[in-house]
Amino acid sequence: MQRAALKCGSALLLSMVVTGTAFAQDQADDEAGGSIVVTGSRIPRPDVESNSPVNVIGEEEIKLSVTVETEQLLNALPQAVAGAGAQSNSGNLSATVNLRGLGAVRTLVLQNGRRVVGASQDGVVDLNMIPPSLVSRIEVVTGGASAVYGSDAMAGVVNFVMKDDFEGFEVGGFYGISDEGDAARYNLEFTAGGNFADGRGNIVFHGSYFDRAQVTGAKRDHATVFLADAIVNGQPTLVPAGNGVTPQGTIFSPQLVGLRDRAGTAIGTAGIFFAPEGWRAYRGSDGFNDRPFTNLQMPMQRWQASVLGHYDVTDAVTAFWEGSYVQSKINSTLGAVPMSSSGFIPGFQLDLRNPYLDPSLREFLRVNLDGDGNNLVPVNINRRLLDAGNRTSDQTRDFYRFVLGLKGNLTDQLKWEVFYNQGENKITDVQGGGVLIDNFANSFLTNPANPFDCAVADPRCVTINPFGFGSLTQQMIDYISTDLTNITTVKQKQIGGSITGSLFSLPAGDVGISVGAEYRKESSQFDPDQLYVQGKALSRSAGLSPTGGSFDVAEVYGEIYVPILADTPGFELLAFEGGARYSDYSTAGKVYSYKIGGEYSPFEGLKFRGLYQRAVRAPNVVELFSGATNTAPQALDFCNADAGRTTAERDFCVSALGVPASVINVFQQENQQIRAVTGGNPNLQEETSDTWSVGAVIRPSFIPNLQLTIDYYNIKIDQAIGSFGGGLQAVITACNANLSLTNIFCQPLRNRTPDGQLIDVPLLNANIAKLETSGVDFRLDYRYNLAENSSLNYFLAGSYLIDAITQGSPAVNPVNCAGYIGGGNCTTANPTWRFTQRLTWALDNLQISLRHRFLQSTTDGRIAGAIASGVALPRLARPETGDVHYVDLSFNLDVTEGFSFFGAVDNLLDRDPPFYLFERETFDAIGRRFTMGFRANF
Repeated sequence: MQRAALKCGSALLLSMVVTGTAFAQDQADDEAGGSIVVTGSRIPRPDVESNSPVNVIGEEEIKLSVTVETEQLLNALPQAVAGAGAQSNSGNLSATVNLRGLGAVRTLVLQNGRRVVGASQDGVVDLNMIPPSLVSRIEVVTGGASAVYGSDAMAGVVNFVMKDDFEGFEVGGFYGISDEGDAARYNLEFTAGGNFADGRGNIVFHGSYFDRAQVTGAKRDHATVFLADAIVNGQPTLVPAGNGVTPQGTIFSPQLVGLRDRAGTAIGTAGIFFAPEGWRAYRGSDGFNDRPFTNLQMPMQRWQASVLGHYDVTDAVTAFWEGSYVQSKINSTLGAVPMSSSGFIPGFQLDLRNPYLDPSLREFLRVNLDGDGNNLVPVNINRRLLDAGNRTSDQTRDFYRFVLGLKGNLTDQLKWEVFYNQGENKITDVQGGGVLIDNFANSFLTNPANPFDCAVADPRCVTINPFGFGSLTQQMIDYISTDLTNITTVKQKQIGGSITGSLFSLPAGDVGISVGAEYRKESSQFDPDQLYVQGKALSRSAGLSPTGGSFDVAEVYGEIYVPILADTPGFELLAFEGGARYSDYSTAGKVYSYKIGGEYSPFEGLKFRGLYQRAVRAPNVVELFSGATNTAPQALDFCNADAGRTTAERDFCVSALGVPASVINVFQQENQQIRAVTGGNPNLQEETSDTWSVGAVIRPSFIPNLQLTIDYYNIKIDQAIGSFGGGLQAVITACNANLSLTNIFCQPLRNRTPDGQLIDVPLLNANIAKLETSGVDFRLDYRYNLAENSSLNYFLAGSYLIDAITQGSPAVNPVNCAGYIGGGNCTTANPTWRFTQRLTWALDNLQISLRHRFLQSTTDGRIAGAIASGVALPRLARPETGDVHYVDLSFNLDVTEGFSFFGAVDNLLDRDPPFYLFERETFDAIGRRFTMGFRANF
């Protein structure tokens, strides 16, 4: 009943000509009204300083950066922890932004102040879908902004403000390549626009094509090594290593441990390896190095078409519209599928009649394992199917979005706007390099009459030869291989309106307001390949389930800005601002967000600002409704028979967790990665966060053209949504802290194979985690005029990170990742100090610019985990990345009034990423790159 009333109230407000979402700094309105709207508030202000810290990437910075990959612009911001992008090779292949390191799902992306449909069921926007050449500027607000913009704005908001008034015809393009002769990029585009109806309207058309080439790890020395930490002669050392599932293949059984191969070497827990010289005990150096096979730069093709415009229906009412269609094709490549009988083929037995089995090994297995003489022995076989090629993901994305609206003046001080926003994204994902599990199993059982044929009555089946590198024939490959196709469709509909402007005037200035209402519906459907659904295939995933669902939300909101004192001694300005939003979700129910803050300027040139915000994030479709999905996180089972295992752990593993007593003394997990099952939870509630920020803006009158801003921020998120227990390793750790089945974190660890291997550990979503981050942002801008038509422009934007705390569940200790990277406890790099600075020399029609990006050294996250757990610090050969500096050089030359020539050298000093300890989202994996391009106007 209350939801219905809220919807009716929203509709009533809309019907009363409500206005729009602040699309930040509409230039036409600026010129007409003398006030602007800056992201962070919907209230027009006579200055450009929001009380929320705002970073603006202006048209000049976009031009000098020479890129059409928007994530590259955003990742240079100190407030952004690197999101996914061109160098990523995992996830759903989107380009994303991750403010404050709180996750892309907690960063709201807007276009002209309105939402953009996501590229996956979590609602995260693919930045590739926003036409970069039409972007006028990008405004980034950090800190909770739910009271202004609604759910998802916990870490902040990224608002792309588009060009909306263009006359003429412009063409442009660029070509880029690395100094290795690869990593090519090129872009071609055009923009055409003009006025119509005697200047009452303007329409702009834009089209572009972008192509990015593939670069694999094999093309860079730093990406071809697979090393692991070890203690050699008492010293921490990096030694060659690899994944235990190899292209040569291994077999393992607990009964083999301690037996000796033909050379007299004891067989360990990794089993028997099929080396070029024949079968023998597995060695640590036998591991498979998959690094050369993965992408360092994902190839992509992208076609974009957009239209924007407005038309004055009457002198008081203007119609406006936006529309875009984008199709992109992108590839991700991983090493060949690691096929293991354990976990996928219950009760697997190796047929000793296989004609490809070495006779000496056949006899060895018969004597030691074939007690009943039936030629079938219980072993697990692991083989990476490199013969069939790499695992690939070839995605085609079809995206459309349109906005229709009306706006006008309610009075000479109040403006109104109503709009309708609709978008859809369809992702078709064809995954290659898969294996048919039943066919793989069938190919091991031989026909007694002819061991080269299979026992099953399938004429396509031939007995497999899994013993050694490159041993599979094409007929064997064709029988076990398959491609799989998953389809995801995401839809969004939004209607909204608001009234903004000045309500009345006080002696200190105008009282600004913004009130409005919105209704939004999000829906999505994921349809995995039926072979995934039936559990009959393995590729990049296993055992996927269809996921579909929707939610809707009706909201009302309001903001107010009240100047209290102005232009009096000691009070150049004293003002208050507040805002609140009430949202009614069909899933999470009623939620509230609000903000309160103000500003104080004792005299011209100095302003203090502060803001407290309560933000919320409602669970998205995938968090609520996703079906069971198999993942394979890295984790360490405390049941492993190593020197550190206690008697209590050993006994608990046998009595409660299901590890057979017959193998407990030699038990070892077979793979570093353990299969877990994640999935949705329809009973999830909203996340809540509290954000404090306080800062100052300094413009000293004695130094013209200088501005300095500094802001402290603190964000705490409670009831954060995450996998049960905070992930598999956290669950294992929490169970180990209290070895009892009354401990809820021990119960999932009973999911094991008959020989004790963890499998399909259930980790469904829960409101269980906590996140906290704090730090100081600073920015310096200065322009110095050298002579007529010549100037130096400089900016420095930086951040000092104090805390980046994650607590996966109440049962585990919080980990502070400020200053750390990776290691299973931390994710992307979180340097304590980071900054970007740029110096540009402008002379008439020429600009030359030098940019410097700095990332302070980060420490291996395994050390952060050890500090949090109170255990001894690991001894590591390379515990730190070292400081990283990137220098970029660019220029722009206006050859004539209508023709410009530009170029850039990125990573001018050809800085390699930190050796061994790095991730590709933060650090440049390609090296020095050159770009040249042009723009022509007619």
